[in-house]
Amino acid sequence: MEIEIRAKIDNIKEIEKIIINLGAKLNKKKHQVDKYFGSIDLFEKVGYSFLLRVRDEGDKKFLTYKGDKFKKDGVWQEYEFEIKNEKEAEAMLEEMGLDKIIEVSKKRIEYNFDSLTICLDEIKDLGYFIEIESQVDEDENKEKLEKLINLLGVEKNQIIHKGYVTMLLAKNKSLYGKYIIH
Repeated sequence: MEIEIRAKIDNIKEIEKIIINLGAKLNKKKHQVDKYFGSIDLFEKVGYSFLLRVRDEGDKKFLTYKGDKFKKDGVWQEYEFEIKNEKEAEAMLEEMGLDKIIEVSKKRIEYNFDSLTICLDEIKDLGYFIEIESQVDEDENKEKLEKLINLLGVEKNQIIHKGYVTMLLAKNKSLYGKYIIH
C-alpha cells in the first residue's frame, strides 16, 4: 500500500534546490507515458473504482493495478509487474472489455530522502507538481510526508487530493470523472 501527498507548484527548480540541500539523493530522471484502462460496469459491480495502467518508460514497461478499495485520499492498493510488450498488454485489456480512459505523459525527476520518494513532475496539459510517497501507510510516515511538504514551503492551498488522472478526466469532461475521484 502506498500513501502520498501531491501539490501543484510553480517553481520546480526552486523546490529541487531545497530538496538537494536537505540531502535528498537523485534516484532517476524518466519520461513516462501511462495509458489507463477501466470499466464503469465493473466499478459499479465491485463498489469501488480501480485502474489498470500500462506504463512505458522507454527501456522498461509495466502493468499496474491501482484500486481505491479503502476509499481514503492518497491511499491506493497497488500491484505492479514488468512486462515485455506494452502494445500486447493494451490489446489484452481492450479485449477484456476495458476502455482506454486516458493517457498521461509525465516527465519525472525522482529523489530518495529519509525512506520517502520525492517526485518532481511535469504533466502534459496540467503543469508542475511535487509528489512525496511512502510505501507504508503508517501514522509516522504520514507525519514525515506532511513535515517535508511544509519544509519545502508548500502552502496548504497548493496540496491536491486528486491524482493526475482525476484532474485530466475533469479537465477533459470525461464520464469516468464521476468514478475516479482520488
